[in-house]
Amino acid sequence: MNQKREGRINNEKNKRKDLFRRKLQEKGITLVALVITIIILIILATVAINFAFGNNGLIKRAEDARDYYANDTSYTDEAITNVESYLDEIINGVGSGTGGSGSGGTTDDGVPIPDGFYYVGGTKEEGVVISDNPADENKGTSHEVAQTLEGNQFVWIPVEEDSLFKRYLGYSEGELDTDFPLEDYSEPFDKGYDTEAEEYEAMKTSVLENNGFYVGRYEAGTTVTRTEDSGITDPVVIKQGVNVYNYIGWNNSDDMINEKGGAVELAKKFADTNGYTSVISTLIYGIQWDAIMNFIDPAYATGSCEEDSFVRDSNGKGNYSGSPATTGSNANYAVKNIYDLGGNVDEWTMEAYSTRGRLGRGRLLQRFWI
Repeated sequence: MNQKREGRINNEKNKRKDLFRRKLQEKGITLVALVITIIILIILATVAINFAFGNNGLIKRAEDARDYYANDTSYTDEAITNVESYLDEIINGVGSGTGGSGSGGTTDDGVPIPDGFYYVGGTKEEGVVISDNPADENKGTSHEVAQTLEGNQFVWIPVEEDSLFKRYLGYSEGELDTDFPLEDYSEPFDKGYDTEAEEYEAMKTSVLENNGFYVGRYEAGTTVTRTEDSGITDPVVIKQGVNVYNYIGWNNSDDMINEKGGAVELAKKFADTNGYTSVISTLIYGIQWDAIMNFIDPAYATGSCEEDSFVRDSNGKGNYSGSPATTGSNANYAVKNIYDLGGNVDEWTMEAYSTRGRLGRGRLLQRFWI
């Protein structure tokens, strides 16, 4: 019986391998390939230090108030008013605003908005959307509004319980994918490129310290028509109604240890290319994909999703026509304000399957190796 089961699993692996190699030419970096990991802690720490110890900070202002009082009590009220005004500026500016000024802040329910980004709409529960264009500020999250937004857009994925930030078995065709045990997959890949493990630890530290990360709202796209020879020269946009960024490999050498020339390099350059100074961008990790699934349906963490759960079965909730649609083409393909998590084109990740290949996600939300 064990031999028969092993033979069946091997046959299934070979079938999947052949199927997804045939689909390779349609692969896109797509939405979860471009993840913005917030480095908010450093920003807030800098603000706090300047607030307390800077040349014009709270401590200096308190000392001035003491000196004024010692020299002339008539200055006391003025000094206190000065300190109160400064406190009001900090409290109602950086740290508790809507981020609409582009200078950082948080939403009403505590989602951090990095410097240079603007609150578009949504809540932490339904998915907070931000944009890198001030014209999109406070526009809202409806499908109709999404078609009018001008900037690259991202959605906050909360990770509030550290113990839940890990990789999970996941579903394949509506069932837990027990034929492909989690121990067969690895992240970071122990034979990966030189800085891979370091980058993974930096990502994980940032996510846990900031209680979440941002993911592209749409599949990574481009305004040009791509072909098999396009390479990675086309600019990437994370907007509604553009062509998906397909015809791209994980790298340019069909191996597992070179981050150049493909989705990995393009994703890592995205932040710099767009002039972002408060965040970094990376190709999505498997652990982050699973965090998105947990955000959509918390039962994902225990493998107990209902049959009609999006993360268990996305049929009818994504484009499965066989021909890629433009990004965000249908309101029914959105969940938690993120479009096309299921269907359309597949997404590369940093996760590895044994030593055989890097993993993709999407289609029916399962893992597959290429």
